[in-house]
Amino acid sequence: MDKTLDAQFLRVEKALATLVASISTYNPNPVLAHDLVDADQELSHGLADLATHQANYARIQSLKNTSSDLDAQIKGSLQLLSSTRSELLSTPATTFPSTTTSVSYTDLLSYARRISKFTLPPTYREAQPTPEPEGTGTQTNGTVTPTAPSNGAVVNVAELPVTPIQADTDKTSLPPQIAEWLNPHNSAPGFVPWPTEETIRRGALASIQVLIDQGEDPATFDPERSAELEASRKRLEEEAERAKEEQQEAERARQEQRMREEHARREAIGAAGQRVEEKPKVFTGLDLLDDMDDDDE
Repeated sequence: MDKTLDAQFLRVEKALATLVASISTYNPNPVLAHDLVDADQELSHGLADLATHQANYARIQSLKNTSSDLDAQIKGSLQLLSSTRSELLSTPATTFPSTTTSVSYTDLLSYARRISKFTLPPTYREAQPTPEPEGTGTQTNGTVTPTAPSNGAVVNVAELPVTPIQADTDKTSLPPQIAEWLNPHNSAPGFVPWPTEETIRRGALASIQVLIDQGEDPATFDPERSAELEASRKRLEEEAERAKEEQQEAERARQEQRMREEHARREAIGAAGQRVEEKPKVFTGLDLLDDMDDDDE
């Protein structure tokens, strides 16, 4: 490449010198000018070839470096395989007793598939029930019996001020980080190894069920009607969600009604207890003294 460029440069110099000499002698020749232009074009092509040559050379050097790295990686892999093979050959084989029952892997996988939906993660812990606080009054049949003090006045336990008892849990409770590590499902919902009903309703099974409910065969369903099917599925989901909300609202109203009735019943029991007054006992011991006086007379 260097020799080619040197020849092209030399041709340009000669053509330029010849043209300058003809001009200096006042005898310019157009042929010499054309020779200079041709030499310049040839030099331009040579410089372009030089740039291509330099790029190819850089590419070759990069490929050589990549090849060296791959060779080193292959050598390392072969050495690792050789050392692993040596370790495997030096590992003693396990000898099973003759009484061992062989189990096929198909049976094992089938068993695992059947018990998977009843399996919990090893870190799962059931939530411990919280003990209910004990009341000060006697509770029978869900009602609190008023407690009568020694002075004869009836006091309703529901009207007494309640002083909350704060337990000293600083020394017995674990830090939140350790408690979460010991029981990661304490703050999370219950774990189930299968999809929830809401997840199934948002999937393809719900779409197939919609087709079956509409009397259509899913195998012959036209994919172009997917938008219509999706709209039907969303409509059914909205109706189910609306029905669920209405049911929850009705249940909430029933609970509020029961709470109001229970509150009114407790207030009635408390008012009746306050109206009860203890009748004073009448001392009748003087009648005996009158009988004794009659006998003396």
